[in-house]
Amino acid sequence: MYELSRVRLYSIGPAGARYADTVLDLRGVGRLVPDPAPTQAEFFEEEPVGPPRRPAPAGVLFLENGGGKSVLLKLIFSVMLPGHRNTLGGASSGVLRKFLLADDCGHVALEWQHVQTGECVVVGKVSEWRGRQVSGDPRKFAEAWYSFRPGPGLTLDNLPVAEATAVRAPVEGASGAQGRRRTMKGFRDALTEAGKAYPHLEVHWEEIHDRWIEHLGDLGLDPELFRYQREMNADEGEAAGLFAVKKDSDFTDLLLRAVTDTRDTDGLADLVGGFGNKLGRRAELMAERDFTAGSVDLLGRIVEAAEARTRARDVHTAAERRTRNLARRLTARGAQERVRAGDLAQRVTAAAYAVTHAESARDRSNLIAAELAYRHASLALTGAEKAAAAQKRELAEARTLHSAWQAAEAVLRHRAAADRVARVSAAIQEAERDAAPALAARAKAAVALVRTLHAAAGKAEHHANEEEARSAALQEAGDAAHRDSTTAATEAQRARSEAGHLRQRLTEVEQETAEAVRAGWLDDSAPDADPARAALAASDAEKTTVAAWDTARETAGRATEHAREAAAAESRAELTAARAADAATAAERAHEAERRTAEALAAEERLAELLGLAEARPGIPQPRRDADRDDRAAARTAADGALTPEELDRFADELRELLDATVSSAERQLFDLRTAAADDSRILGALGDGGLLPPGPDVLATVEFLGEHGIPALPGWRYLAQAVDPADHARVLAARPRAGRRRDHHRPGLAHPGPRGPRRRGPAAALRRRRGHRRRPPRPRPGPRVRHRRRLPRTAEPGHARRAGRRRGAARAARAGGRAGRGDPRPRRPARQGP
Repeated sequence: MYELSRVRLYSIGPAGARYADTVLDLRGVGRLVPDPAPTQAEFFEEEPVGPPRRPAPAGVLFLENGGGKSVLLKLIFSVMLPGHRNTLGGASSGVLRKFLLADDCGHVALEWQHVQTGECVVVGKVSEWRGRQVSGDPRKFAEAWYSFRPGPGLTLDNLPVAEATAVRAPVEGASGAQGRRRTMKGFRDALTEAGKAYPHLEVHWEEIHDRWIEHLGDLGLDPELFRYQREMNADEGEAAGLFAVKKDSDFTDLLLRAVTDTRDTDGLADLVGGFGNKLGRRAELMAERDFTAGSVDLLGRIVEAAEARTRARDVHTAAERRTRNLARRLTARGAQERVRAGDLAQRVTAAAYAVTHAESARDRSNLIAAELAYRHASLALTGAEKAAAAQKRELAEARTLHSAWQAAEAVLRHRAAADRVARVSAAIQEAERDAAPALAARAKAAVALVRTLHAAAGKAEHHANEEEARSAALQEAGDAAHRDSTTAATEAQRARSEAGHLRQRLTEVEQETAEAVRAGWLDDSAPDADPARAALAASDAEKTTVAAWDTARETAGRATEHAREAAAAESRAELTAARAADAATAAERAHEAERRTAEALAAEERLAELLGLAEARPGIPQPRRDADRDDRAAARTAADGALTPEELDRFADELRELLDATVSSAERQLFDLRTAAADDSRILGALGDGGLLPPGPDVLATVEFLGEHGIPALPGWRYLAQAVDPADHARVLAARPRAGRRRDHHRPGLAHPGPRGPRRRGPAAALRRRRGHRRRPPRPRPGPRVRHRRRLPRTAEPGHARRAGRRRGAARAARAGGRAGRGDPRPRRPARQGP
């Protein structure tokens, strides 16, 4: 049931009571909605506050006379009761047409809210004049009705009545429609586009009255209620006037009009006639009712019994079907378990082979790692030895250079002193020789001056010798170098003071000499022979010698540092050499261990036989080895005739090819055995557990051979099946011997056939205990040996252990299965069929 929530009127109404864009809002003031449905609000709509509420149950509209109260009711009823006959206030056809002007496109939209879920539905009406001209012809007055469920995309507030519609809800007193008004066609197009864009709106458009009334009924809005409302408000009075009837016929008419359709009275007449006929046949119908009730009771019992029988039959059928399904599943499960057991055995075998292969790969990796470590250590030792030799050569050169610099210092000092003495002596002699012609007084003065200078030079030379001795002492004592250098600086300063005094005195001498020359007492033809200048030259030579001594001392210091660095490098080289020696020792030990392993492998005589080297091996040239380490091994190898590790390494490729060929052959044989075992399993499964198996190919061949020689024979299983009672099978089998492995012993008797009776062969009952276990193929007879490639011994083949383990496991499983099937706790050997 729905309640009116809002009413919107747009551009409709007479001139005195015209509604431009009016909304009557009755929402949110009633009771709470008991079961609210989820709703999706608009994007710009405000969040609802609190739970949803129903609309107001009643409302009061205060308007003056002619203000539009009746117009509002007429417009609402024109939506819910279309047609001019249902117009409020009479059946005048021009009432609604007076509400529209020539340019108007009037809209009346009603929003209804469900009282239980709160869901809303909007129904409305749009009308306009065709051609935009007011006319008295009702055919030019166009009307249409529409409905939709408000939601995102279209609501009552943003109806596309104008070309521009506000997105947000309009404020109170303002219209949300802006721009030019749309025509009926434009409004319909906009509504249709919105329905296509938003399918949840469920837009519906109608232009026929009857279809619109049916659509209102589908939406849950009953137009009949509004017909009662229209009749109660016909004279704008109270509703009691509708029920004020004067006689029973009036009330009957009112009731019939309320419950029947006045347009279809034939149905009512048929209903009344049918009811009258039933009243006339009441006694007959009551007797028929009693008979039918009794029949129904009895038939109900029959039906219940039939249903019980059907249920029991269904239960029996279902039980039988389940039993059959269970049997089939158990059979399939047994086959699957047998296949799974075989797969698990194969997996165990494959795992064992993988473990063996991994161990061999690990051993080979260890050998490779040891060889790489040995070579790396050898290279490191060689590099360390070369580095140590280079360091030793550099150390020797440094020591030689240091000794040379130490000797050069003394030589330079001696040479400098001798040069100074020679120059000073030459200068003095030359000065004496030049001063001889001078006057006696000047000569005497000159001689005294020269003597004084000679004495000063001797003192300086003596002082220089003392300084050289002190510097040598400082070189020998390194810890007292700073103190000696300070003393040397002090003495040098004193020497410089004396040298300055001597320069001053020399200047004076030069002045006196110049005066003597001007006076003619001395000859100035040889200026280089001046003793003063010779003294100055000697002083300069001393300075040069001191500078050279300082340079030599610095060079000696650098040589000492270089010697220390060389000593540290030598220590590091010795440490590296020691480490390399340890690594070489470890590598040598690993090599010895690997060599012993190779010798153990090469000691197998089968390898030499395969390679054909048992006789030709002594002639093969062997590599050179250490006498103290390999003489004993070589003697042992030569004595027992086995391969040497070098030969084993040389023939490794051939042995690997032989091994690959052996593995391939073993895998093919294993595949054949598995195929034959699978065939045997299928045959055993098809024959069941009776113990009578079909004869093998060798049995059939024997029977055929006996038949060709005139000896009638039957396979054992056929003889037992045809001539022996099943209870006596075990006794007959125990009484008849089996050839087994002594088949070759009986073959000579077959070459001389005679008159003998029928023979029988024992059944292959033991084969069931050996399921999957094939007889091993006969070993080849020994023949002439070939000296080229031969097969490896069975114990050396990689798959030998795997096949042996598989045969032993299959034999144990077969024996266990045979004992479990026959209740025999004793182990039985697999028996062969024999004649």
